[in-house]
Amino acid sequence: MNKRFKVLSAVLALCLIGATAASAQVQNKKFTGPADQTYYMCTFVSGVEYWVAAFEGFKDAAKQMGVKAVYQGTTEYDAPRQVSAFELILAKKPAGIALSPIDDAAFIEPVKAAMGKGIPVVTFASDTNTAKVGFVTSSNEKEGAFAARAMGNALGGKGKVMVTRNTQTNHQIRVNTFIKVLADEFPGIKVVSEYMSQQDGNKTYAAIMSVAQKNPDLGGIFSPEGPSGRAAAQAATELGGKIKVLCCDFDAAILEMIENGQMMGAIQPNAYMQGYLSFMILYLTKNQMVDPLNGAAAKGDYLLSLPYVDNGLDLITKGSTKYFNTNDWLKRRGSKQFVGW
Repeated sequence: MNKRFKVLSAVLALCLIGATAASAQVQNKKFTGPADQTYYMCTFVSGVEYWVAAFEGFKDAAKQMGVKAVYQGTTEYDAPRQVSAFELILAKKPAGIALSPIDDAAFIEPVKAAMGKGIPVVTFASDTNTAKVGFVTSSNEKEGAFAARAMGNALGGKGKVMVTRNTQTNHQIRVNTFIKVLADEFPGIKVVSEYMSQQDGNKTYAAIMSVAQKNPDLGGIFSPEGPSGRAAAQAATELGGKIKVLCCDFDAAILEMIENGQMMGAIQPNAYMQGYLSFMILYLTKNQMVDPLNGAAAKGDYLLSLPYVDNGLDLITKGSTKYFNTNDWLKRRGSKQFVGW
């Protein structure tokens, strides 16, 4: 019995020595390099203005750590094409991937494959229902609720509204929450149409004209994204300018519409922080910069797992648009769109 106790004690001592050495190694690590590491950001509809700030944040963090950052994706609103772009990145054996998936189901297996190869994946703005090391977003529920209250108050708690939809998971959450909060907190407001726009401006415009013909007292339109929001503002202007239009995300055209009074506002997640925080999670994971008190090692999981990191949001209204001018911001920063580091 005494012999067994001595053996057990020796094993425990070795484990403690190993754990202490690992902890000391983490404590002595510096936030720099290795310079040969390359981290990728992968999006759909690459090139749209929203991703500019996200990649700028991603790139800034990479510069600070002394590693490389590359932006890549597909120019189309197409799940298979984005999956192909993701798989091309995977073949390059990156240090980590920040992914904004167009579709939840389409990316479950690709993300599993990356994680299984030791390539950490963080999702941002939109998510996929599988294991990854983090998810960075402004809560889509908060965005939907924020939009509902802004619209409800603007309409004085009564009237008719229309919403646009698409199959993107995070946008569905925004719209579902918008409708629920209106029903719960503004029972005098009725949602008369839910149009599946798929972010097609021409179809959105035509649909709004049709809905307004049937509901001449239409008071508001909410779109969970920018392209449908622009079309809604155009339609609302041609219908007399009395319909309140609110969307999520922005670009130069939306800022101009807000400033001109064609839109009441736009809800904008802090995209820069989405990119910055996404990179930091990848870097911390890849370089084993943390020594958390958890049971991940016992299960063979990545030590770091952050199910939800909130990057915050803003409501852009007339008078605040100058703070969101992307071109002016890039000029001040001396940066170019989507140019890697």
